[in-house]
Amino acid sequence: MTATLIPPATECDALLRQGRQLLDAGQLAPASAAGWQAAQSAMAAYAASAGAATSAGFTDAARHLVQHYRGDGQVAEWAVSALALADNAQYDWLDRDGVSRRLDDVQRLSILVQDIAHPPQTTAALLRQAWRCMDNGYLIPASEQGWAAALLVAKRYAHAIGCDYHGESDFDAVMRLLATEQNGGPEFSEIGGWAHAAAYLRQTADYCARQGDNRYTDLVADDLDAVAKLVDFVQAKVAAKKRLAI
Repeated sequence: MTATLIPPATECDALLRQGRQLLDAGQLAPASAAGWQAAQSAMAAYAASAGAATSAGFTDAARHLVQHYRGDGQVAEWAVSALALADNAQYDWLDRDGVSRRLDDVQRLSILVQDIAHPPQTTAALLRQAWRCMDNGYLIPASEQGWAAALLVAKRYAHAIGCDYHGESDFDAVMRLLATEQNGGPEFSEIGGWAHAAAYLRQTADYCARQGDNRYTDLVADDLDAVAKLVDFVQAKVAAKKRLAI
């Protein structure tokens, strides 16, 4: 079955943005209600993409999603966070930080559903998602998408030079190979900085989000800019190698 996303990404974004605005105004219950609506929309989209009945409720769709990603405890945590928003909308039992974290988790659910319906095949798609999250104030999901883009371009470079690549654990080694190859070139001094920014992107975002301090949002944006520069540089190198091979 062709995967389709019933609610456009902009619909979930709008609800989550509304939730964030209400949270900033100190209205925890309405903020939670907006986040819960976004979560329901995301799960309805997943149910459709998975071929489930359109009448499937949030719990059934979430259970199916968690089963599909068995072994990834984060997915279950995101679903539980969404359910917590439903309770909070009625009872107002969470604090401000709790609601904020749960809105972030709903954003992650939305991104996951979009990835299932339309898997991002390119670094450009991942970076677009990252900036969309940044525009909505969701630093951690933005950083995760940026890091995914960095990992993807590292994988492509490793394959281009005939190097084994087994995922995240090989990122630093691949970046060292890239720097070694470029030694003496105009970008040599910048490669390490780009790679460092990519590797620490998630830590910076997590710190900002947990501290509830948006003064450092620019740091996350700067790291995403560095990832974009790394992606552009590596993709140009890979393209050049392919032309030489021909």
